[in-house]
Amino acid sequence: MGVLARLGPDSALLVLTLGVLLIYVELNRPGWVVPGAVGLTAALFAVASMGRSGVNPGAGALVLDVAATLALVLGFLHLTRDAEIGPGLAVGCGLILGGASSILARIARRARANKGLD
Repeated sequence: MGVLARLGPDSALLVLTLGVLLIYVELNRPGWVVPGAVGLTAALFAVASMGRSGVNPGAGALVLDVAATLALVLGFLHLTRDAEIGPGLAVGCGLILGGASSILARIARRARANKGLD
């Protein structure tokens, strides 16, 4: 088992924060690949380590849901900046997709639990 998989909760939170920041760098400068790949790997290891430490997974999922929805909204606003699409529509679409993704993730988790996979 690797070092990142055995992080304490404090270290795992710091690694998760660093991973998300690296993903932000990749989103800001697409095509660099390395920051996004390293950030995703670090974030996944940190989340796995937090899960083993007894951190509430529901709270973590809520944080990720909110962050993903915010990323969608900001992404849509950035994509439509030069187009003739209103910011209200971009925000609305981001909120709808983020909310739907969150609901689908909860349904999938419940289905896995019902099948005894979790």
